[in-house]
Amino acid sequence: MPDIRGPRAAARLRAAVDAMLADVAQLPAPLITWQPAADVWSVMDVLCHVREFIPYWTAQTRQAIERPSDSWGRTHADPDRLAAVTDTASRDVADVVNGIRQAAAVSARTLSGWTDAQLAAEAPSRNPRWGLKPAHFIVDDLLVGHVEKHIGQVRRNVWQYRQKGDAVSDWVFSPPAPPAAAIRGRAERFPIRRIFCVGRNYAAHAREMGHAPDREAPFYFMKAGEHYVASGSTVPYPPGTSNCHHEVELVVAIGKDGFRIAEADALNHVFGYACGLDMTRRDLQGAAKDKQRPWDIGKNFEKSAVLSELVPSAEIGHPSRGRIELRVNGKPRQDGDLSDLMHNVAAVIANLSLYYHLQAGDLIYTGTPEGVGPVNAGDRLEGSIDGVGTIALQLGDPE
Repeated sequence: MPDIRGPRAAARLRAAVDAMLADVAQLPAPLITWQPAADVWSVMDVLCHVREFIPYWTAQTRQAIERPSDSWGRTHADPDRLAAVTDTASRDVADVVNGIRQAAAVSARTLSGWTDAQLAAEAPSRNPRWGLKPAHFIVDDLLVGHVEKHIGQVRRNVWQYRQKGDAVSDWVFSPPAPPAAAIRGRAERFPIRRIFCVGRNYAAHAREMGHAPDREAPFYFMKAGEHYVASGSTVPYPPGTSNCHHEVELVVAIGKDGFRIAEADALNHVFGYACGLDMTRRDLQGAAKDKQRPWDIGKNFEKSAVLSELVPSAEIGHPSRGRIELRVNGKPRQDGDLSDLMHNVAAVIANLSLYYHLQAGDLIYTGTPEGVGPVNAGDRLEGSIDGVGTIALQLGDPE
């Protein structure tokens, strides 16, 4: 049996941190330091606490694995337990956010390296409430679960802030924060607006799908921005399908508004690039095609738009060639080159802008090379694009 506890915990940690920081990125500065009540933490208190406990509980897990006879953790009377939330209003939010990202990245790498046997090692806690516990208890409850709990605290603060005083909210219910992707090396997030996808943009993929490749104008379908999921996440196997396929793609992030953009000017509208996975319910897509119906249900579904962190074009330029590949459980599935795109990035932007006013925050999934195929619950997907980055996804059991 493969070791799964560590990688799954690492994926949960990355997803939880991404979700929390995506919410925080949308908040006005006064809300971040606002306290709902004297004995209730501000969002900044929560962030400082998370920044401290991620490395702490990672180190305590290591101790439980390596020195199981030693007591781990701390009691509620330990003065260091809440030291990180002292005078947090004077802290710089960008510094704290960067610290959380760095701590989570280090912790996730560490978690991924531990075996199930190591995480089953038992050690006594200093807190009498817990007693003797396996190392994975520290990971699941005090590290990853702890971050997930504080996402709820951040969202409660936002709701209470909007309802404070006698003001009446403009909303029937609190609107969710917009989806936002990580940017390599930055605290800022990229707010996701619309997701456009180019169909059959590699000749070999067109042929494997039973179509003759052509160089007529590209065609498109869409995914809702809410269907974004960060690379490294664990997601349930999609509902309603028994034939879910992977499609690895170069993704273009638009950073400048434009309409009827000239192809020669198109790349000036690009903020950056990422690796993407266009997950597809192939059986539902095929059934819709057979009946000449729209096939949104096969493409536009929850958690179907997987995205790596973005890398700005100012740092890497505009990749026009380079290997694009995907592995499932370590075995090669897709392998192509960006130079095989029938419609390159500039041509796609120019054409798409004839029909839409492109806006900063739009994403364009540019198409997938040959080798698409089915995936199953429990599969691990890992891919890369030369010069752009890597992407990973763990498929869990169906809901």
